[in-house]
Formats: sequence, C-alpha cells, structure tokens
Amino acid sequence: MPDERPGGLVAGIPLGPGTPARRPTPEPKPAPRPTQVPDHVAQPDKPVPLDAAPVDPDDRLPLGFAKISVHPALDDRGREVFWLKGLSSDPQTRLDSEHPWLPPADLALHRLRKGGKAPPPSEILLGLAEWSLGQDDLVCWINALRARYGPDLQLVIWDDTDYDIPWELLNLGARDGGGLVSEILGALVTVVRWSSSLHCGPASPLGVPASCAGHVLGYYAHGMTRDADAFDGFEHEPHIGSIETFLAELTRPDLGAGLVYMGCHAEHGSKLNEVTLAELTWSEYYWSAMPSLSGGSTLVYLNACDSARLVDNHGRGDNALRGFPELFLRKGAGACIATSGKVGDDVAHELVRELVGRVCADPELPVARALREFRAGALARLPDTLPRARNGLAQRRILLFLYSFMFLFFGHPFTTLQLSERTPEVPA
Repeated sequence: MPDERPGGLVAGIPLGPGTPARRPTPEPKPAPRPTQVPDHVAQPDKPVPLDAAPVDPDDRLPLGFAKISVHPALDDRGREVFWLKGLSSDPQTRLDSEHPWLPPADLALHRLRKGGKAPPPSEILLGLAEWSLGQDDLVCWINALRARYGPDLQLVIWDDTDYDIPWELLNLGARDGGGLVSEILGALVTVVRWSSSLHCGPASPLGVPASCAGHVLGYYAHGMTRDADAFDGFEHEPHIGSIETFLAELTRPDLGAGLVYMGCHAEHGSKLNEVTLAELTWSEYYWSAMPSLSGGSTLVYLNACDSARLVDNHGRGDNALRGFPELFLRKGAGACIATSGKVGDDVAHELVRELVGRVCADPELPVARALREFRAGALARLPDTLPRARNGLAQRRILLFLYSFMFLFFGHPFTTLQLSERTPEVPA
C-alpha cells in the first residue's frame, strides 16, 4: 500500500509549509467555454452590418501595442468556431469579426512528425497560405498597424481556445501577390501569446516587463545534455536525469536563477492527467512548491515537445485552459518559452544557442524580439519555390522552417534576460 499523507495525497507530493494546500490566490480568470456565437457576429450565410461600438477607456494599450483576442464559440450546427476582436494603442483602430471562423485543425503544427499520418510539411505551409486568404479583415488590420509602427509593433495574441491555431504563420502577403513565404507574421512582427487562464501571476503582456537576471538552473533528460553546451561561460547548475533534485532547488526562495531551463520529453493529451513533463504530470508540478519563481524575475524555457499546448480542463470542474506555461507563470515566473509541437533536436539546440547568444550580447534586447529574429533567419533560408510534396529530401527544409515557429513566447514583449557570467578559476 502507498504511504498516505494527510488529505489522501500519496507520498511524493510535497505538503507542509511552503506548499499550497488550496487553489492559488488570486484565482485565475477562467477562459470562456464555447458558447453560441454572439449576436453581433453574423453567421457566414447571413452577413449583417455591425453597429458602432463605444470605445472603452480600459481598452487603451501602450503605444505601438496591439491585441488580438480569440474567443471560442459554437455555431448554429454545434461546431467549434472562433471570433476575433482586435485593439491597438489607437482606440479608433479596432477589429471585430463579422463572421465566426472554423479553426484550421488540419494545419496545427503538432500534426507534423506523426509517422505515416503526418502531412508533408509543404502542405501545412500551403494550407496556411490558403487559410490566410480567408482572413482578409485580420490581415488588413495587421498590415495597417505595420505601416504605422513598422518593426516596433508589439502584437499580443490573447487566445482563449485550445484549437492550436499557428497564428505566427499567418501569411500577410498572399492576397497581394507577396508570395507563399515572403510575409509571415512571426518573422515580421514581435508576437507574444497569452490567455485569460494565465492572468493570475506577476507576469502580464501589457503590464511591466520582466527583467530576468541570474544564473541558469537546468534539467536535462538523458540524451538531451547537449543543450547544456549553450550555457558555457555562464553560471550554470545542471541536473541530469534527476527531476527530484531539480525540483528541490525550486523550493529555495533565495535561488536567484534568471533562467530555468528544461530539456526533456513531454506528452500531451485531451485530459490533464495525460499532460506530462519529464514523466511528471501537470498536477504533480502544481502541488510542488516553487517559491524561487515568486519574484517574477525568472524566465522558464521548456525545450519539450508539445509543452506550449493547453488543455480544456472542464472534466475536472475547472472552466479554464491548463498547461505548463500557465502553471509556471502562475507560480511566479516572469515569462515562459514552450513548444507547440514535436521539435527536432537540432533546431531546438540551435535556437537555445542563438537566443542565449543574442540576448547576452545585448542585455537590452527583448527575448521575444530575439525569437522573431530567429524565425526571420529561418524564413530567409527557405527556397522561393516550394518543393513538391513527394520530394522527401527537400521537404526537410520546410520542416526545419516550421520547427522554428513552434516556439511560443508567453509574457511581456519587452522581457529581457541577463545571465550571470562564470567567474574564471584562478590557478593555484
């Protein structure tokens, strides 16, 4: 029989001082469950004009910022759809869906690398260009903001769905003959992710940006220790294959880590008990005390497949989206990087090396912008003409490009990272 702790929790789940015995305070705002499409959003076959909407002074955003809110709903046939609302720092520049849209489920990036059932990478890219053609209002709205703010535009995608829509791959130029790969949102604009379920810790995409500074605390699964090479020259505390000693470090309020890095395996499922990271479930992390993150000055970087994906947790009586970015931000992290699919090891290793190199060479460079520049580099390496679907070798080039868009940033667009340099050892 397992050793029972008070409250019926089995041994291995820490309890006692420093460990929350209840849901955290403040309570996270629940992500809205799908409802009927709002009256002001017309059905596709019944377009109606919209009345003028009053300007809400609370909707004012910082200069150069824009926010796209993605709302889940059900259409009159009971299908899951979404509708959009866009706001910017100019209250007169707004976006409201005239129609609900079906999510492009076949184009989610987690569909890549699914063995024989996976579509060719070029089909994902072509499909997203076709899908973008139907997003005229959204594309025109973003391009108008780009014309006004240029590279200084900061876009927050506040997605309250679990549809896994790859917004960073929205094509902004297909309609105007800009080509299939010439104007991809995530390579042109700094994009960060958020949802209502994340709005419960110190981090906010519209509040004060986090300044993450300190040493590196790393966990590496066996077979992923190469990632640790990215932190040569910096103060680094690696834990290889021992998740328990890694978690024990997170219980230290005085840890002072600027970056918590996890290079490991993860699993995603439709229920929260199927969501794991380094072989521990979401709930096991939830009940693990992490006071070291409470200051909001630590970036959590999850180099783990599907770690950015969120789960509708209504099966546990919880009207919210749950996942690992939400969990670590709720614990107090200043920002989080995670992946929306199964990323190839080489690209994942290249990204962490490039990000660390870029942000440490320029401590004022926001992490989200460095991620945008990484995507732009991947875009520049794509051929002008996409290979045919049956050209397996050439398809790999498209796959590597799509991998670079799987990394999502949750947090303020101006969040920075400064790692402590290792003190050279003085010979005796």
